[in-house]
Amino acid sequence: MNNKISGIVRVEGILELVTSGVKLNYIHVANAMNKLVKAAKRGKDERSWKLEGNRLRRDPRFPKLIDLVRAHYPSFGERQGANVLHALGVLHADLGAAAVDEALAAQVGGFVERKARGMNPQDIANSLNAMSKLEAVTAAVSPTGWADLARAAERTAREMNPQNVANSLNALCTLEAAAAAVSPTGWAGLAEAAERTAHEMTEQGVANSLNALCKLEAAAAAVSPAGWARLAAAAERTAREMNQQGIANTLNALCKLEAAAAAVSSSGWVGLAEAAERTAREMNPQNVANTLNALSKIEAAAAVVSHVGWKRLAEAAERTASEMKPQAVANSLNALSKLEAAAAAVSPLGWAGLAQAAERTASQMNEQDVSMTLDALGDLPAAAAELTPSARKHLEAAAEREASNMTSVGRMMTLRGCEKLKLRIPSAFSE
Repeated sequence: MNNKISGIVRVEGILELVTSGVKLNYIHVANAMNKLVKAAKRGKDERSWKLEGNRLRRDPRFPKLIDLVRAHYPSFGERQGANVLHALGVLHADLGAAAVDEALAAQVGGFVERKARGMNPQDIANSLNAMSKLEAVTAAVSPTGWADLARAAERTAREMNPQNVANSLNALCTLEAAAAAVSPTGWAGLAEAAERTAHEMTEQGVANSLNALCKLEAAAAAVSPAGWARLAAAAERTAREMNQQGIANTLNALCKLEAAAAAVSSSGWVGLAEAAERTAREMNPQNVANTLNALSKIEAAAAVVSHVGWKRLAEAAERTASEMKPQAVANSLNALSKLEAAAAAVSPLGWAGLAQAAERTASQMNEQDVSMTLDALGDLPAAAAELTPSARKHLEAAAEREASNMTSVGRMMTLRGCEKLKLRIPSAFSE
């Protein structure tokens, strides 16, 4: 039966097997789940994955497979349970076919707590990675369970391969309870694992590792100068293969990790800049904002972006402005106020779209978003000229609402922006 499952290449084949009347044991079910997500992700783009996920959600045979998972979870060993957990995470996050309800989440959480101490490097990496995508499961894990998972990550770090290291770090920057349970020695071990495997990491592994390290201060503090040099070299080596999310995450991380950025060579910055140029047309709103924000802070990278590159990045900002969240709007405008070449490439329609984005998101902006947006608009006459009376009122209201929460720097930025834009000064500033 396992050979038969291994030979199936389409989702339809797995679903047919589930309803064929053949009795499947726990090993068969684990293999079927693993094969299902591989078959569903045969397409190379996220759109094809979501379409496959939509089909799964509508197929009456899919819940029957999940029922088999429920029935057999108590019998799974470390490997089977971790693989099924990984499959559930992929179904939820990549395919949009959520399959974990509260009852199954409790089963999975209990399994992880029971089995963590016996997991090997791949099992623990897969489990942490999946749990970072499944909030229901993380809610079902006890403090003791998180401690056991942290100890397992520490114990297996020396044996982790590049993908295991990247997945574990990436997961820990999301799983606060697990990260809080990692000891200083454990962070040192995970940092050493990243250093040891950097030269073998794929482009996704490099991006995920750097992205995680810029958020995990304890891990970053344990990376040696030689380790940063290896990670920087890995970013240079893989830049040509990075997709839009990979390059955005890498640049975003490098603008925060000074030791890593200092280790990037001149030719490395050229390669990273070229990757941003190459992928700009595919970037989503957050990646556009993160890329522009990073380039506004990394002079060595911004200096090697070509005229065509700035035009593509400006077009990307114009294209995605209508979907940007408050922070992305603030970061994009702030970056454009510092990147003259990028701002010069924004069209009048583009400035209008960004002004509209500021108006649309003003009511949801936090104090930092408000101060950055106002300060940036004050330095961007072409954008400021597109602010409608309604937009100006929304921005004034946002400043009034958030003024009491602002830092001294934020107050200064807000005041400067309001004066340049001739907006009403928040009443809290006169108190």
